[in-house]
Amino acid sequence: MTAPIGVILGVVALLILLPVVAAVLYRLVFVRRNSTSLLSKRAGEDAWRYGAVRYTDTEVEFYRLLSIRFRPDVRLDRRTLELGKRRQPTGTELDIAEEGEIIVPFSGQDRSGGVVDGELCLGPAELTAMLSWVEACSIEQVRPRRHRR
Repeated sequence: MTAPIGVILGVVALLILLPVVAAVLYRLVFVRRNSTSLLSKRAGEDAWRYGAVRYTDTEVEFYRLLSIRFRPDVRLDRRTLELGKRRQPTGTELDIAEEGEIIVPFSGQDRSGGVVDGELCLGPAELTAMLSWVEACSIEQVRPRRHRR
């Protein structure tokens, strides 16, 4: 007895699509539940991407909204995160930014020590939350402990 080729292809397609759908649902449901929504653009890119940002004790994690990865797309060390001068959206940025949102350049180092630059487009409340998180960094996080001899 052989199964019809259509059933086999259907099972294979289901096995391929199931993890993709699970990853997208994870991003849409679980990540967005415990995060702050924003638009981000990395240096050298033209397109703004919808996403979310989550804060841990030592890192800020960026998630693109429609991605099939379970892990964050970018993680930046809290000690290295720098936010630049705020500005209002201009030109085509007005098409994607909601009223009152601000664009802020950022720079920081990822886990491998590489520098990540870009811009964030977020509302005043979200910017205040990010600034508070950056400024609330403890002395132990800012300066690594020196081992006593």
